[in-house]
This record gives sequence, structure tokens and C-alpha cells, in this order.
Amino acid sequence: MEENYICKIANRDELLKRWDYLIEIHPGNNKWVEFKENALKHFDEKSTISYLGFLNDKSICEITAYIKDSAFIGDISDSSGLLNDSMAYLAAFRTNKEFEGKGYFSKLYNFVENDLKEKGYTELSLGVGPEAVRNMEIYFHLGYRDYIKTLIEYEQSQEAPLKKEEDVILFYKKKIK
Repeated sequence: MEENYICKIANRDELLKRWDYLIEIHPGNNKWVEFKENALKHFDEKSTISYLGFLNDKSICEITAYIKDSAFIGDISDSSGLLNDSMAYLAAFRTNKEFEGKGYFSKLYNFVENDLKEKGYTELSLGVGPEAVRNMEIYFHLGYRDYIKTLIEYEQSQEAPLKKEEDVILFYKKKIK
């Protein structure tokens, strides 16, 4: 890992740059524009905290902590059991492809967990699709072993607007030590 790597809570300009990058690497997918609008709205409402890892002043990985129920609007239909005054919900675990597996995300994750602990949170939760086996292994390794619930949501397919896609999400939590 390079020495010029820092983890921090993002300001609005840094978050905006990160979202512009994400939209750029997903050309033609309008969902990312919608995700950006929601992320900025929740940031402005202080219902989320966005954390970024910077290498040589370039954002290369991220995690978002949901700290108010309003952050789930437009995201997860039933947030019960995922968030409260002592539990934050973590989402948007993303690392630029060329930096995966090099320890940057782990350093950011530790920064996030320490920051949320300092803010008084004692538990963290997250969601993962059952098909994302690699992610499930990572989350299990990080201590997310306490099952909360399963949520099945249905979205309209962009390719076939009359067809609805099933999205299954498994939710887990852990205590912060």
C-alpha cells in the first residue's frame, strides 16, 4: 500500500467528484444518475456520512453510513431492524477495480468503524445479495455474522419494462468492539 493514502469523511465537492466518476464508468446506465441524486440529497440532509479513501488525492474507494431512516427512501423499502440510535447501516462498498485486493478498502473500513464508534454507535448492519459469495465471505470475515432478516424486492427491468426482476437481500449486523 502506498504512503499517500488517506481516509476521511467526504465533503460535498469530493462526493460530487466521486459520483461523476461512477457515472462515467457506467455509461448509458441512468440508474447511476438517480443514485447520485439520492446520495447528494441524503448527504445534504445529514442522513448519511460518506467516507472516501484517497490515493494521491484521487478517490479510489468508498463506504456510506446511513444514520437516519430517511436515507433508505428510494433504496430499501423496509429498513426496520437495520438502523437505530446505536446502529448505523453501511452501504456502497466500492473500490476502483485497479485498486482491489491491495488493502485500501480494509484501511477505509477500519477508519469508518472507528469513526462510528467514536460517534457512539455500538452496532453496524449491512445487506448483501446471496449471489455475491465473495462479498459475503468478506463481510463474515469482518464480523457480520448476526442475521437480521431477508428482504425480497421487485424492480422493473430496464431491458424489459413489463418484466419485474427479483432482488433478494440478506441483512447482517455486528457489534463494534
